[in-house]
Amino acid sequence: MKLKFLKATFTSFIISVTCLAATTSAANAALIELITNGGFETGTLAGWTSTDQAGSSGNWSIDNDGLTPLSGTPTVGSSSGSFYAVTDQTGPGTHALEQSFFVPVGVSSLMLTFDMFVNNGFDSGAIVDPLGLDYTGGPNQHARVDIMTAAAGLFSTAAIDITSVLIAPMLDSFASNPNPYTTYMFDLTSILTPGGTYKLRFAEVDNQLFLNKGIDNVSLIANTTEVPAPSTLAIFALAMIGLGSRRLKK
Repeated sequence: MKLKFLKATFTSFIISVTCLAATTSAANAALIELITNGGFETGTLAGWTSTDQAGSSGNWSIDNDGLTPLSGTPTVGSSSGSFYAVTDQTGPGTHALEQSFFVPVGVSSLMLTFDMFVNNGFDSGAIVDPLGLDYTGGPNQHARVDIMTAAAGLFSTAAIDITSVLIAPMLDSFASNPNPYTTYMFDLTSILTPGGTYKLRFAEVDNQLFLNKGIDNVSLIANTTEVPAPSTLAIFALAMIGLGSRRLKK
């Protein structure tokens, strides 16, 4: 009787602790935004690194009136808020916009979302030169989105530098210019390693005609917890019950 009473009491205690841990875990769960200025509502490219291949015409810039800054080409404007980032040019070039981010330890999920359009002034599908993101070779007209290693070069398309190709070389329909935004969503949980640093890159190359790549509402949400999962505590509880029983029997 004494053994049964002690086991029942100890079991009740452990169940209470487990329930409390579950409540605490839910309370301590944190949704962390890993991207800075993803909506560009600062009216600047703050938090981002914008780079143009040497000799390129044009750049990434901020727009808020639906007309690109250099060529005055019509776009759909911002997806939400007042501002969005867009490439514009008056001649051939290659343009990359990237931001580094750190994946916290203890992440249970990583979700990337963004809105994007790619208006193509040349009536064709994506044209990809073997040189990759380099406007100085043969015909080359496309956009892409990648997760890069921390040490990767801005315009690299080498497999060793790319953790994941999120959007392969593409263009939106020429017939639909100016194209509406498409919302993209990616689950990066199994792709990125907690404790690691990576880069999100939006890039395009154009040497045929205008290419206006617009992005807005870039968000990378990390879901983290700060306490052991209830299942872990439950296993510990069962082990303790077994240990207690053994000692009482001696």
